[in-house]
Amino acid sequence: MAVSGHVDHLTITQAVSQGPVQWPLRLGSVPALASAFQQRPEVRNAIDQAAAGHTAVVLTQVLSGGGGVGKTQLASAYAHQALAEGVDLVVWVDASETDQVIARYAVAAHIVDAPNALAGQTGEKDARAFLQWLATTKRSWLVILDDITDPDAMQSWWPPSSAWGSGRVVATTRRQDAALSGGGRAVVGVDTYSSQEADTYLRAWLKSARAEHLIDTRTGPPAEALGFLPLALSHAAAYMINEDVPCADYLLRFNGSAAKPDDLLPRHADTEGYGRHVAAALLLSLDVAQECEPVGLAIPALRLAAVLDPAGHPRELWARRAVIDYLTAHRGPTSSPDGPTPISSTQAKAALRLLHRYGLLTDDAQAGFRAVKLHAL
Repeated sequence: MAVSGHVDHLTITQAVSQGPVQWPLRLGSVPALASAFQQRPEVRNAIDQAAAGHTAVVLTQVLSGGGGVGKTQLASAYAHQALAEGVDLVVWVDASETDQVIARYAVAAHIVDAPNALAGQTGEKDARAFLQWLATTKRSWLVILDDITDPDAMQSWWPPSSAWGSGRVVATTRRQDAALSGGGRAVVGVDTYSSQEADTYLRAWLKSARAEHLIDTRTGPPAEALGFLPLALSHAAAYMINEDVPCADYLLRFNGSAAKPDDLLPRHADTEGYGRHVAAALLLSLDVAQECEPVGLAIPALRLAAVLDPAGHPRELWARRAVIDYLTAHRGPTSSPDGPTPISSTQAKAALRLLHRYGLLTDDAQAGFRAVKLHAL
């Protein structure tokens, strides 16, 4: 019986008891680091200090903060560091739903050939077999639990203490429940960029895109207007590069669109204090994307992506007839008196790439069946 898994960004099929496991292993799709990724030494120091002062055998650190502050990127940096250091097993788990955690553990149990894993099974028994393997193996391992949304449901599924001190867990969440700090776990708060980090981020992104001419003395004000929020800054950078707009002009356009978030995201509804900055930056990019080729498809494509699996979905979905029919029916105004012309699968995929180009979603072919993902905000 074969069990599907996700290793080194490639969907594979590993037969149970197929022979010796080939180490090291990477299970799950570890996100690529942003081209202008900031190391954030202050935050990294806080995480490392929490590790140094940890008394548990297994080091478990929970990165807690609002949406869009860069928690997943920090976790990804630790995963890439572990891979570079030759850690035997790195497992990336989308923890937004407990069922997904159980499924990932169950698949991992078969791939590492954990004792007591039942052939052909991918349920709770196999998931627990994997946790037992983590507790007893001498091999080094790192488990990333990204975006925990239900701390109570996760209580039974935290990786256990390692008998050999060879394991580490890094989790990310927007929650701040007391349950997150139980079991010897250390909670580390993650906030927005500092003004210096935001300025460095914008400059580095523009330079990496060979758009240094867009850098002016006004990089600070746009970053401040965006609340120093990494996600909002990424939207701004993508917009400036695609539209060839320098920082000062972007600030003018951003401020000119400030009325829209008041209608779409009232201040009292923005409980994290971050959403308005993202909304303003996103809407500014979306207005332009809607007018780009394929014209009129950016908004319906983004709406569709917003109701699909938040953990990501396959690119192949955008070639399906149901998606093409939806985009055709909801396409923006066209000049044809007979209504919207049926779009092709090529145009549907082009709309996807358009949204990716403006930083409105992520389209990563290497992520397999989780290739297309839209941020929760």
